[in-house]
Amino acid sequence: MNDVRYAFRTLARNPGFTAVAVLTLALGIGASTAVFSVVEGVLLRSLPFPGAERLVDVKSRHGTASFQEYDAWRSAPGVFDDAGAAVFEDPVLKVDRGAERVGTWVVTANFLPLLGVRPLLGRAFFSEEDLPGAARVAALSYDFWQSRFGGDPHVLGRALTLDTASYTIVGVLPPNLTNPAGFKHRGDADVWLALGSFRSRPAAVQWLSRPGFWVIGRLRPGVTSAQAERSLDATTRGLTSEAGRAAFVTPLHEYLVVRVRTALLVILAAAGLLVLVACANVATLLLCRAVSREHEVALRVALGASRPRLLRQVLTESVLLALGGGALGILVAVWALPGLIRLAGPELPAIADIGVNVRVLVAALVASVAAGLAAGLAPALRAARQAPGKGLRAASGAAEGHAWRHRSSDALIVAQVALTMVLLSGAGILMRSFMRLVRSDPGFESGRVVTAELTLSGARYAAGQARLAYVQQALERVRALPGATTAAAASGMPLAGYAIGSVDLPGRADAPGRPPAWISGVTADYFRALGIPLKRGQLFGDVGESPGVVIDEAAARAYFSGEDPLGRAITFYGSRTRTIIGVVGNTRQESLEAPPPPHIYQPLAADPAAHLKILARTSGDPARLVTSLRAAVQGVDRTVPLDRVAPLDALMAAALARHRFYTSLLGIFAVTALALAATGAYGIAAYAVTRRTQEIGVRVALGASRGAVLELILSHGLALAAIGLTLGVPAALAVTRALSAFLFEIGPRDPVALASVAVVLFVTVLVASYVPARRATRVDPMVALRYE
Repeated sequence: MNDVRYAFRTLARNPGFTAVAVLTLALGIGASTAVFSVVEGVLLRSLPFPGAERLVDVKSRHGTASFQEYDAWRSAPGVFDDAGAAVFEDPVLKVDRGAERVGTWVVTANFLPLLGVRPLLGRAFFSEEDLPGAARVAALSYDFWQSRFGGDPHVLGRALTLDTASYTIVGVLPPNLTNPAGFKHRGDADVWLALGSFRSRPAAVQWLSRPGFWVIGRLRPGVTSAQAERSLDATTRGLTSEAGRAAFVTPLHEYLVVRVRTALLVILAAAGLLVLVACANVATLLLCRAVSREHEVALRVALGASRPRLLRQVLTESVLLALGGGALGILVAVWALPGLIRLAGPELPAIADIGVNVRVLVAALVASVAAGLAAGLAPALRAARQAPGKGLRAASGAAEGHAWRHRSSDALIVAQVALTMVLLSGAGILMRSFMRLVRSDPGFESGRVVTAELTLSGARYAAGQARLAYVQQALERVRALPGATTAAAASGMPLAGYAIGSVDLPGRADAPGRPPAWISGVTADYFRALGIPLKRGQLFGDVGESPGVVIDEAAARAYFSGEDPLGRAITFYGSRTRTIIGVVGNTRQESLEAPPPPHIYQPLAADPAAHLKILARTSGDPARLVTSLRAAVQGVDRTVPLDRVAPLDALMAAALARHRFYTSLLGIFAVTALALAATGAYGIAAYAVTRRTQEIGVRVALGASRGAVLELILSHGLALAAIGLTLGVPAALAVTRALSAFLFEIGPRDPVALASVAVVLFVTVLVASYVPARRATRVDPMVALRYE
């Protein structure tokens, strides 16, 4: 306690030093605490379901599963204690202003109990409601109950009409249950429906036999995922004649986090490097401060203080600084965490509430103590090794002129430069990749384009002619909007919907490895609306009702390499053979980083699709067209809901969200580390000038030029920077290799990025050292010779 009280008094007498050290550590600890909060919530915390460690995700070779496969799996002997299935549907709910899509999950009766869900009001589903012919019953999500029914506690028993079917509300589910087990890439649930009534529909056999069901099971005690997979694989083979693996079993937590695990661990490691940079910075400050306390330490040694006691005293001060930095860092983390989660967007799976909890606080405390010990170890060892005679002479003017050259201080600056090199290299590589992605040509012009997505369903739009009539009316209304220059409709468009089919070339044998094509039905102005250039031939508008198709350059290369595709026949959808009348530019489809795939465009009139996109190009601000476009399309038929109306640039921004998140986060850490490294270099150079004032005065008095004095101070800082860069480059190359999955058109050893980072870091150290070095050139030799 005496050490603690003395440390408090000592730090209070130096408020400037204390504030700088605490703020430095707060930056590092705050960043690492915020990132660890995300890692803890996503990677380390168990799923909030009973028996979560035994929950598994089960899929067939098709990606999801059919109900028949689920039915066979749950009956497999010795595998599951229980298993449930869910499939997403988006029926239409009629409201006062028209209609809108409602996200629903159709589930087996045991699905919600499997996840430990207890209704807030009423009940969930009975097992007999899984059977064909069961009554139509629904459970509302908490948010839907609040928004549609105002939280009415008497909602049970009321009717809810979805499409043309009426469901009886039997329950309200608790808050935060919006998606089964965090399947965020599917729709959130407004309503949960029992499976039985769907098994009675006219097309139930086809619906139950197609893939689309998500299957979750709880393994029996002692059964591993590998054992379950072998058993289910054998069971599934009895249902199909296809060769190859038939069932895939993955622990549910692993399935949900596999996409983000590596990236989050890389970001956590980056935050750890930032903590190390902060520790090295504070250790440098403590070493500089230790020199000014040599006389005090010498007196303590002369009065009988032991080396362990000196070591403990200095470490106590550094740990107190770190605890102060940790407390402030926790506040920084609490403040920054909501913004971090917003920046991540859909990148993080919705499986837990992320926040600063007890585990995170304990981790922050441990990190603070460790940072304090790391920062204070070198100064403490220096103090413990000090001889009393040297320290007592320091107060009498016999101070050693080269005390600033302590190897520990130099080593800390080198460490800061090397660690900052690693962080900057990672950020620089990601930044160059991100800029290439942003500047890459997607093949279409997204600016000033607004899109509306909808589905024509029900008996009214069962026929293709009815769908075409709707499209024609919608386009007429859109073309009449003020500012609209072009309007088009399509069954698919870049980044938002597509169909994929195999391709045959009449008169040619099947070629192994022939890629499938993305197939879209489009109206004549589709290419003009998106700015897709015509490369050869003609578009649909130029040839009237011709049954021909247009392909892109990727299809021309894939199917007609070295040949002229115009006038050639191409078969898709199994039996649809068309003549190629034109070739257009490539467009990126599924993502901005994936290369453009082969694409076939056919007239929408040849195959009127139910899922449609309406596109409008405007001469003004696309945001102003959103409301009018929505009203124009809804005016055709208010019973048809619009799934989304937004500028195409919004889709582009969403496609870049993942890259933007990791680039921004690593960039923030790197810039912070660079600032800390600059501070450390400045501190060492400034301290050097202070300690060598007498020497500098002597040199100037003997005729040394200002350039020579400047070189004297700068050369040391630049030498340390050069050593740090030399050590940092191999480490940076090792770290950037882990970022390969996030890079676009550059490699993890991109020489431009690494060279730029090295130059930036070297110049930063140069500038940080130049300020005190310039001050050294102004030393008055007469004043310096009277120094001390």
